[in-house]
Amino acid sequence: MPTVLATLGYLALTLLLTYPISVAPATRAMSVDPDAYLIMWMFSWDAHALVSQPLSIFDANIYYPERLTLAYSENMLGNALLAAPVLWVTDNPVLAVNFVALLSCVLCGLGAYLLARRLGLSAPAAFLAGVVFAFAPPRFLRISQGHLTVHWVPFALAYLHGYFEHGRPKDLRLAIMFFSLQALSSGHGAVFAAAAMAGLA
Repeated sequence: MPTVLATLGYLALTLLLTYPISVAPATRAMSVDPDAYLIMWMFSWDAHALVSQPLSIFDANIYYPERLTLAYSENMLGNALLAAPVLWVTDNPVLAVNFVALLSCVLCGLGAYLLARRLGLSAPAAFLAGVVFAFAPPRFLRISQGHLTVHWVPFALAYLHGYFEHGRPKDLRLAIMFFSLQALSSGHGAVFAAAAMAGLA
C-alpha cells in the first residue's frame, strides 16, 4: 500500500509541476526547438517501424540513400515503446512526447522510492528521495529532452542491490532488464547507469 500511495503522490506532483502541459498534453508542446522536433520524429518513426519493418527499424526515412540513419543519433527505442501505443491510437506526436515526459517523472520518483526502501529508508524518507530525484531542477527542467531520460536507473540499482543482498537470480535478471531498457532509452542514461551499477558492485 505505501508504494501505491507514493506512486499517486508522484503522479499528483507531476500533474501540478508540469501545468499547463498536464492539462493539455495533446496540444501544448513542452518546448519548440530542434530537439522537440527530432524527438517527435523519432517516436513517430519508431512507432511506424515497429509494426511495418521491425527488423529494419534503423533504416529510417532520412538521408536517403544512406542506410541505418536512425543510428546517427539517439534512437530512444526504450522510450518509443512507451510512446508507440499513444501514437498508434491518436497519431499525435505532441501527446506521445508529453506522455513519455510526464511518465518519466512518475517513474523517476517511483524508482528512487523503491531503491531507497531497498536501502532501508522509511516510507516517508523514501518518498522524499523520490521527490528529489524526480523533480530536482537539473533533471526536471530538462524533461522535454527525451534523449536524457534516466527513469530506469534507480530500478536497475534497486534490483542489483537486491541481488547482492539476497542472491536471488530473479533480481539480477530484473537489474539487467532495467539496465537494457535504460540503454535503449538514452545513451547518456546508459553511461550513468553503468557507472552507478559498477560503483554499487
